[in-house]
Amino acid sequence: MKHMCVDITGAMKNAKMFVGNITVDGKTLQTEREVKIFLQSQLDLGRRVLPCGDCDNFDYQTGCKGHENKEDS
Repeated sequence: MKHMCVDITGAMKNAKMFVGNITVDGKTLQTEREVKIFLQSQLDLGRRVLPCGDCDNFDYQTGCKGHENKEDS
């Protein structure tokens, strides 16, 4: 199983789509400007992608590294 992620550069180009969908420190980003500032801060940290949910095996360069399915164990 793999989790989804979003490309930060692509998200910057479509920041309006992410208004109301990103929460930072308990605050939902409500403007395109807030979204762009957040995404730029993530790029400044050297990140290329962000998780679309909780993932305990996530790499900020390549995304989810995969998870073993319980049925496969």
